[in-house]
Amino acid sequence: MSSDKIKDVKAAGEAVSESAREEIEAVKAHLERLLSQHVVPALGRAGDKAGVVAEQAVANAKELADHTKHDLAKRARGQTSWVSIAISGVVGFILGRLSR
Repeated sequence: MSSDKIKDVKAAGEAVSESAREEIEAVKAHLERLLSQHVVPALGRAGDKAGVVAEQAVANAKELADHTKHDLAKRARGQTSWVSIAISGVVGFILGRLSR
């Protein structure tokens, strides 16, 4: 092979290599633009929504715990009052029987 052909092949290889680098840089720039314009804002919105949902879940759990606490307190008070009435009745009956 002559030295001219080798130089031509080398120049063609460098041209192809430079063209490939430019195309890769263009794709890289396009990908960065796509990420910054679409993906990053979407992730930010998803994070915000997740925060709001988490806050709502915590608020709902607190509300449910409060309702459960109040319901249990009502039930305990109701049972306590019936138990006290029953104990008073039994004590009264026993004292009445003993006093005769």
